[in-house]
Amino acid sequence: MLYHKTFELGPDRDWVVFVHGAGGSSSIWFKQLRAYREHFNVLLLDLRGHGQSNQLQQVVKGHYSFRAVTEDILRLLDHLRIPHAHFVGSSRDPGKVEVDRS
Repeated sequence: MLYHKTFELGPDRDWVVFVHGAGGSSSIWFKQLRAYREHFNVLLLDLRGHGQSNQLQQVVKGHYSFRAVTEDILRLLDHLRIPHAHFVGSSRDPGKVEVDRS
């Protein structure tokens, strides 16, 4: 399971998930956290092999892919029973992000 931290205002509030880029951790969001947690439920997470998600062994063995990262996040959302969320991300690569939960 990914390391994560939640800040909840209540079930009537939308969730915002902060996803850092490669080489980062959830600690990069400290400036944004104060403003967002006043209005939203917030989920901070560390991707595998980053921050406090110590799954570096899987990264070294070649199991690190965009699909694996996406599956990690979806597993965490399911575990926390978060059915819908908005995402805020940071990356050096201006790639496209798509998640289909159907």
